[in-house]
Amino acid sequence: MRYVLIVADGDIALHFVHKVLDDYSSNNFYIVLYRDSRFLPKKYPNTFRFHECDYTSSFRLESCLDNDDVSDIFIVLQDEKEGDVVYDYLRKKYKKSRIVRSIHAPEISYETTKKNDGNLIVVAETNAVASRLLLRMPNVPVIPRGFGLEQGEIMEIGVPSGSIFAYRQIDTIKQVGWCIVGIYRASKFILATQDLVISPGDILLVAGEPQKTRMIYNQIKADIGQFPAPFGRDICLILDMRLQPKTTMLHDCKEAIYVHRHLKSAKLTIKILHATEFEIIKELEELRDEDIAVVVDYENLDFIQTLKNKISEKVGFIIVSQEIFAKRAYRKALWASRLPVLKIGSHSLRPDNYDHTLSKQQLYAQKKMLYPPNVATSLLVSLGDEYRDSNISTLVFDISKQLCLDVSVYDFEPDGHFNNEIDEEFENLSRIFERKYTIKHNNTDNPIFYIQGLDKPILHFIPFRMAITRSRLTAYMRTQFESIVCMDNANPQLFIPVSE
Repeated sequence: MRYVLIVADGDIALHFVHKVLDDYSSNNFYIVLYRDSRFLPKKYPNTFRFHECDYTSSFRLESCLDNDDVSDIFIVLQDEKEGDVVYDYLRKKYKKSRIVRSIHAPEISYETTKKNDGNLIVVAETNAVASRLLLRMPNVPVIPRGFGLEQGEIMEIGVPSGSIFAYRQIDTIKQVGWCIVGIYRASKFILATQDLVISPGDILLVAGEPQKTRMIYNQIKADIGQFPAPFGRDICLILDMRLQPKTTMLHDCKEAIYVHRHLKSAKLTIKILHATEFEIIKELEELRDEDIAVVVDYENLDFIQTLKNKISEKVGFIIVSQEIFAKRAYRKALWASRLPVLKIGSHSLRPDNYDHTLSKQQLYAQKKMLYPPNVATSLLVSLGDEYRDSNISTLVFDISKQLCLDVSVYDFEPDGHFNNEIDEEFENLSRIFERKYTIKHNNTDNPIFYIQGLDKPILHFIPFRMAITRSRLTAYMRTQFESIVCMDNANPQLFIPVSE
């Protein structure tokens, strides 16, 4: 969530605020400071906060802003002297924030200030202020007007400091159906080359299919730690009373609630198949809450039918038991869903003292997790040349950040020719997501035996390849790592869909 401050007065400012109210982004929180009562609308979204105050007073400004971490500031005032006072105070308070100023005087009169302040943008000419300011608003695509199709086939995209594109070399980014044409940096245009590294604050000029460029825009702008997005907003736990005993189902429910309450999940749905024992159903239904739904299927649908027809489009993450995942047909259906899947292990993710009745807000004290996971670390096994999909490593860090887990990588290459790109990628992601990571290179110890020899439980991330859908006998004959390690029921395993 980015905090945007707007200090507003005058007709242009009023028009600008109205435009922001019409086209606001849910990824932003807006703080509007004003003196004229016209600026306070009768109704406004809960992502807006309005303060009527004397914004030229540092005391009033301090009391209105409190401890808000403002990333973008818009000063749109009629009186330029007042604008200077507000700018001076806000620049002292927010040294690295971007400030956009509306002025009536020629822009050249602010050249010295702009040279001294690299994060200042000055917008001149009152007849164009409102429309140009809107284009500067974060999380709104900038599409060139007046040429081309004007559908988004050409787009400018700013790279925030927390973006997964920051610190990435251009040739490490898959560009299918779109491409990075160049980068705007420090008021200069740099033509894209394979070895060019993207920095926070860069503006990318991209071109491609409009649908692709909008998807890339969302990926670049998305805050880190947003899983289960972009797959969906909700989580679904599927239970089967024919396959699972009562103790297993209760265990799975508590695991799912722990995961749901610690991820950016909007809702958890517990779906019960083949309802037979109503006493157990009654006990499970007691888990209902504002963000938890318990749905009993009395239509006698099997797992595959449920997955195809009864899963909401909002679901982006599926949780299943060992018993369900053990069935080959069910694994095939899960693989075909193209969604991440958590297979619950014998070792719990949640700590023994976890209270599943607590809400998301009650699980943190001063941004510190009160109930850290029961697992020691997140683990990803890299098998040399088979390591191809950077999407996996990004999701590993995304989920690990939300669960406050550090990341371990076991890089196994029998011939000893280790891929240096893996080290570079994880080093960049570690810096972006602010999570520690360790990487262990090995050319002798089989990863299966390495995992079995670990002293503490782990959250194991596994590429969800088609090989996992094969029969157990075929898996042992082919000796493919993923198809064998998925039989491990000790550790919780998170399967990430990949392109093959």
